[in-house]
Amino acid sequence: MTIQTATQKNRLATAYGAAGGGATHAALYTTAPGGTAGTEPSGGSPAYARKAITWGSPTNGVMTATVTFDVPTGTTIVGAGVHDAITAGNYLDGAAVTSQAFASQGTYALTLTYTQT
Repeated sequence: MTIQTATQKNRLATAYGAAGGGATHAALYTTAPGGTAGTEPSGGSPAYARKAITWGSPTNGVMTATVTFDVPTGTTIVGAGVHDAITAGNYLDGAAVTSQAFASQGTYALTLTYTQT
């Protein structure tokens, strides 16, 4: 059955990003994710770390967030994903992104979109 109301789509979208098991932290990867997470970068100054996601309010089941990461010199980013913790925890989902190489320390802005249909 397809969800017919924006109210229910929004409730489910909100649950996707909720604390206590939802997609609360974003990560970048140097290897492509799939059924398992990719390899996260390490090092740098400031050092790479997962970032907390602040999801916007859903509209008709769609919500977005933008997270900016510090990326160390010599790193090529090829994927991104979401986890339920700042470290360890569970990998929930991920995808390939357009590859970006960093010859020097830099930042990577990741825009996340969740769509509940």
